[in-house]
Amino acid sequence: MSKPSILLINRVYPPDRGATGRMMQDLANALIENGWRVTILSVTNTKAEFDAQQVPVHHAVYTHIKAKGTFGYGWALMKLAMAAIKLPKHDVVLTMTDPPMLMRVGKFVAGFKKSKHVHWCQDMYPDLLDAINVKMPKFFQRWLDKAAIKSYRKADCIVVIGNCMKARFKDKKISPLKLETIPNWTDFEVLSPSVGDNYQDLPEKIKAVAKKPEEMFRDDSPKFKILYAGTIGLAHPMKIIVDAAALLAEHKEIEFVFVGDQHAHSRLAKERAKLGLENIKFLPFQPIEKYRDILESGDLHLVTMRNEAEGMLVPCKFYSGLTVGRPTIFAGPEHSEIATAINYFKAGTVVAPDNAEALAAAIYKYRHDGEAWFNAQEGALQAAQAYHPSQSLQSWVDLLEGVVNNG
Repeated sequence: MSKPSILLINRVYPPDRGATGRMMQDLANALIENGWRVTILSVTNTKAEFDAQQVPVHHAVYTHIKAKGTFGYGWALMKLAMAAIKLPKHDVVLTMTDPPMLMRVGKFVAGFKKSKHVHWCQDMYPDLLDAINVKMPKFFQRWLDKAAIKSYRKADCIVVIGNCMKARFKDKKISPLKLETIPNWTDFEVLSPSVGDNYQDLPEKIKAVAKKPEEMFRDDSPKFKILYAGTIGLAHPMKIIVDAAALLAEHKEIEFVFVGDQHAHSRLAKERAKLGLENIKFLPFQPIEKYRDILESGDLHLVTMRNEAEGMLVPCKFYSGLTVGRPTIFAGPEHSEIATAINYFKAGTVVAPDNAEALAAAIYKYRHDGEAWFNAQEGALQAAQAYHPSQSLQSWVDLLEGVVNNG
């Protein structure tokens, strides 16, 4: 008996940048290993770039959409919907949240094809738009809210990435029976080479996913590096980091390093120049093969999130920091998924997203208290076990098998 088929839809997919695309690739590979027939539907630059990935799945959209902003997202939704309709029927249609409101495409395609619809909620739209101060006409906001709730209620299953997000869906009177929690995971490229490339090759009990403390070169560097690696979006406040850098400016051994979005870097560079700070450095996006080295170069990892966004997203950069055994300082809501994990595993420190003094004090403490740093490093390694991709991917395989078999 042949395994089911699934259509995975997201705007980005490797080689395009984007954590959601890389996680979709991990899920596709896990399903293929379990015998599923997998189709990827995304918007990328060229067919040649996709084919270079040598992934045994069908890729339906090759057109690069240059438009940005609301129009670009709307155009991407239309292109994805049109392409999906032209494809053969799949047993399951799975949507992510890039672009916003992609669950509407999933609802439409699944209804038209009489397929099951699973929505993988990375970002809770349209609620998140208001939380990050993206303003729109009230009548349009109301329409988006109603359309989103209708799509959520029609879905066969909604996978959330944290308990805070699950609580928000329950507040919308979405049936708890539709909700499943499967946490995100770090990129396979970040894992130690010894654990293998495929999640089924992983030992049942991974003893370590990061280097041992004595193998880290933390004390050999003249700088104590505070690393922010990844997207700087509207949900991620940066003022607290700049202000903390100013408070620590006299401590020349402490350096803040931002890796990623060059557009956001330009805004930060203006603040750096205005304050005359020499302890803030910038690096562009790095090739994926250098990702682990970049993550290990930071003595501390920084993650920020606005209070208003609690329960609407969980920044992926948090999991990558855990996997290389680095303590995390989270400047964000104290009851969010990340704060709960950090406090439970004692893997770092949580501060309010507007308290630069607390952030500077936490950094200073880890710089000068080796015992505190190593204790948090041990907590990060323990947390990495709980969020290892092997566990989440197996949960996904079991969930999707159940969606098909219960239909």
